[in-house]
Amino acid sequence: MALDTSSKIATPDRHPPRQPESAAVDPLLRAGDGGRATRFNTIPEIVDLDRYPLHQPGSEAVDALLREGRATLEHDALFSLPGFVRPEAASFMAAEIEARVPVACRHGTDRASYDSDGKSWPAGHPRTVKHLFRYHQVLNHQIPNNSPLRRLYCWEPLREFLRQLMGYETFYRSECPHLALSAKVAGDGDTDGWHFDGNDVVFSVVLKEPEQGGLFEYVPNLRTDKDENYDAVAAVFDGNRDGMRSVKLSVGDLNVFQGDYTLHRVSPVKGDRKRVVGLFCYDRVPGTNFGEPYIEELRRYLPGAAPTRNS
Repeated sequence: MALDTSSKIATPDRHPPRQPESAAVDPLLRAGDGGRATRFNTIPEIVDLDRYPLHQPGSEAVDALLREGRATLEHDALFSLPGFVRPEAASFMAAEIEARVPVACRHGTDRASYDSDGKSWPAGHPRTVKHLFRYHQVLNHQIPNNSPLRRLYCWEPLREFLRQLMGYETFYRSECPHLALSAKVAGDGDTDGWHFDGNDVVFSVVLKEPEQGGLFEYVPNLRTDKDENYDAVAAVFDGNRDGMRSVKLSVGDLNVFQGDYTLHRVSPVKGDRKRVVGLFCYDRVPGTNFGEPYIEELRRYLPGAAPTRNS
């Protein structure tokens, strides 16, 4: 099911003035008072364009960012643009997301680090070891169309920059009503356990940092297409930190992470201040939606749903 952006807004003017093409508004941003939030209505208010002039593709500054990003991802799996989002805008977005926690999904289960491959593995094998995943998740349809976070997600120069960074011929914003745009909110004791991603890349922006904990820990390229390297994975589960990188991602950082071959987690958050991260979903195929089995799982975590085991 794709987002329906075709609804017409009733107006007393039968022939409203045509909007100049240069002032056209992305349909995903049309909502409420002309699609405008109370603050941070424009990209210059949200993004540090002096430092990251993505609106000037082909410029020396953007080409340098692309070269740096490609080289970094090749050996490190994580490329960050520090301070991409202005602190005031990040704070506004974080408050907007936190206000939606009462209606958000509440994850609180132990699960394996791998997607199922349909095989039966012996107890104790890395594929059977489970880790705690606990946090709130605000879904796409719970984030207002006039949110500055959505405005950033729908900003065309960002999509094009990320496409070029990844070297994709095509690159589309997801149309999933649940997960095209989402956010994670982690409070005291919340964590993302050790895992590999089922997709090849994740794009995120940090909106709020916790007092302590919430570190992004990862072992770059621990496995390959030809070698799952289960012994090394088991060693990480047992506490071995050889080759592990522990990063404190800061407010405003835009992060590109290749987690399909890189084992990673977010360490438990400590303290009253929450960790808030926005997540942007793109795909090389237009009209992308997430599979219904996964969406059904998300629905079970919504307030009022039947309780699940370990929740």
